[in-house]
Amino acid sequence: MRKNAKYVMGILLLLVSVTISAQIPQELLEKARAAGMTEEQIQKEVAKHGKEQSGINQMIKPATENTMSDRAALSHQVLPPLEDQRDDNQPKQPLEEIVFGREIFSDKNLTFEPELNIPTPKNYVLSAGDEVLINVWGDSELNLKLTLSPDGTILIPNVGPVPLSGLTIEAAEQRIRQELRKIMATLDGSEPNTFVSVGLGQIRSIKVNIVGEAVAPGTYTLSSLATLFNALYAAGGVNDIGSLRNIKVYRNSKEIANLDVYDYLLNGKYDTNIRLEDNDMIIIGPYEQLVNAGGKVKRERTYELRGGETLADLLDMAGGFTGDAYTQNIRVKRKAGDRYKIATVNEEQFPTFVLQDGDSLMVDSVIPYYDNRIIISGAVWRPGEYELSPDVHTVKQLIRQASGLKGDEFAGRAQITRLNPDFTNSVIAINIVDILNGQAPDVELQKEDQLYIPSLFDLREPYTIKVSGAVNQPDTVLPYRKNLTVEDAIILAGGLREAAATVNVEVARRIKNPSATQSSNRMAETYSFTLGDGLAVIAGDTLFTLEPFDEVFVRFSPGYQEQQVVKVGGEITFAGNYALKKKNTRLSELIAQSGGVTPDAYIRGASLKRKLTTDELRQIETLLQLSNNNQQGRDSISVSLANLKEYPVGIDLQKALAHPGSADDLVLRDGDELYIPQQQSTVKVRGAVTYPNSVTYTKGMDVRDCLSQAGGYNDIARKYPIVIYMNGKVATTQRKMIFFKRYPKVEPGCEIVVPAKTQRDRRTSLAEIMSVGSSVTSMAAMITSMINLLK
Repeated sequence: MRKNAKYVMGILLLLVSVTISAQIPQELLEKARAAGMTEEQIQKEVAKHGKEQSGINQMIKPATENTMSDRAALSHQVLPPLEDQRDDNQPKQPLEEIVFGREIFSDKNLTFEPELNIPTPKNYVLSAGDEVLINVWGDSELNLKLTLSPDGTILIPNVGPVPLSGLTIEAAEQRIRQELRKIMATLDGSEPNTFVSVGLGQIRSIKVNIVGEAVAPGTYTLSSLATLFNALYAAGGVNDIGSLRNIKVYRNSKEIANLDVYDYLLNGKYDTNIRLEDNDMIIIGPYEQLVNAGGKVKRERTYELRGGETLADLLDMAGGFTGDAYTQNIRVKRKAGDRYKIATVNEEQFPTFVLQDGDSLMVDSVIPYYDNRIIISGAVWRPGEYELSPDVHTVKQLIRQASGLKGDEFAGRAQITRLNPDFTNSVIAINIVDILNGQAPDVELQKEDQLYIPSLFDLREPYTIKVSGAVNQPDTVLPYRKNLTVEDAIILAGGLREAAATVNVEVARRIKNPSATQSSNRMAETYSFTLGDGLAVIAGDTLFTLEPFDEVFVRFSPGYQEQQVVKVGGEITFAGNYALKKKNTRLSELIAQSGGVTPDAYIRGASLKRKLTTDELRQIETLLQLSNNNQQGRDSISVSLANLKEYPVGIDLQKALAHPGSADDLVLRDGDELYIPQQQSTVKVRGAVTYPNSVTYTKGMDVRDCLSQAGGYNDIARKYPIVIYMNGKVATTQRKMIFFKRYPKVEPGCEIVVPAKTQRDRRTSLAEIMSVGSSVTSMAAMITSMINLLK
């Protein structure tokens, strides 16, 4: 009994393993029945493991398998965007490196997966494993979903088994209708009231064998709707020696199809893409011939040819000639024994010239020369290329064909550039005016002649007029025009600015003397004018017109001044902006104009900020360039001046008010900002000190008192403090003799800065010296021990 149980369990394991991998063979079912298992037990075990089948199949399914059984599942697929499809279908390998046609099976982005979400084909042959959908409506209603048993039958309730294996869907529908007539009387007759339709639900899987020169030959599990193309795609197409022109399909040891992929690709023939059946054999043989087509053909590729195919056949595969191809003959390179030879095939031999394996043809382009071209350029209305014909074969006729001269021609000399038989060029000089007037004989032209008629503007530098100075568009360069006056030039330069002086407009004219034999110290001739109302030049009765290269200068009026504004704020009676009434306005005058300082003003702390002028900005740019060029040097600038717009000016307002007009009474300029603070009672200490701080100012305190309240110097301090006063002035500590220093005076609101030593200035500390000494001593002891051991 236990032995039988073990045997039954072994059979069950076989059933489960076979169920997972494929359909259950009939002999295993017979063994299970012989072991004592009932049909109900067998079906129960199969159903128990049926749910595991799909998941396990997905885990163990080879990448080359293409099994699909649920057709309805495809109806809910979401189509990807067309842009994504286009990007995915870009070839991953240059097509020039692939034999024409192989890419359709090797490209993973191109799929030949069978379309399952389609109406059931009428010629689909049913077999074991197919699912049949039977729908009855009318006087009777019935909906059945039945699977063909291994013996090819379905079991219809109240009817019994109905064999359908080997029948098409159309024939199966007729048989099922015939069987249902036994229980449904209204199914027949002239006016039936019951109707039947038969469709295909889930489809079975088939196994197809692919052998020969496939990329991955083997046995593949496919859908029963799969075609020959589906199987080839599953196998990755053909390998490097595989043939696309001779793919055979055998069924029951008989050849039933011979696929030529080129018929599909080039002619759209799809009849040999047959639907496969279980145990079909696909054999891919090696190619017969590979021939390369290059040059001026539409599709430069390597092609597979069958024996006996000609040069004309290859040209059809390559899409024919391009527009600039030379088609009278083609050169074919061919292996001949231990060397190569060249065969020149004329056009009439294309249909009969049989190609061989390894041939390579090259289609040349036409020669880039013309048999009847003449060219004209320069001062004509329609320059370009023209036909040398009986109607146009002379210089006069060519000019007439080009719609005549434009009027700016340099008539004294034109040139014909002629191509000599040895492909060198020669120049023939002609007089266009004499030829056109009949005073000189017309010149015969030859093919590839180039007639050039120069323009006056091509033979001289461009004539210009320049306007500079107090105009709205300074340094305007105008093209020269005849009869152009000074007024016209000023208008074209945007007119006068408000600051323009109308009493001293000057014109500078070049001195031109082409026939001079010696130099002169004269450089230009100048003319001065006064402009009246409406920009009219007051220059007597003679109209002054400009000549080429004249320069017009409009001066700035010495009596014109733009407003200059300064700003005063802080402890002042009337703070705000003030316009300078005159040049050289000083600090004391600004204080008087603004009503004087308030009683709370700290005059010694008054500060002045000044905007950078254009010259000062230029100096800063030069300084930045020098800094960038010397970034690794000692003198490189560590701060960026790129955003600097203003800078402080050190002033002493107390002395300026006490001595107006003195050197301390600074002269103001446009954009200055004067600020008068309140009385301050602190001194700020920062830099290389132990504790940067702000200390309370007491009368008589000095720098050392402030430093002591900030913790004194730290280890990296340079003991030469700097004092920055509120008015912008700076004072530094000075050394007196060897052991004495003179410290700056401390005032309320000032700032004491202790600079830090640079890395170069720092000295080795005592702790560092002791550490180095200890290391040297330890190393010396180690070396002494080693020497003693070696003795």
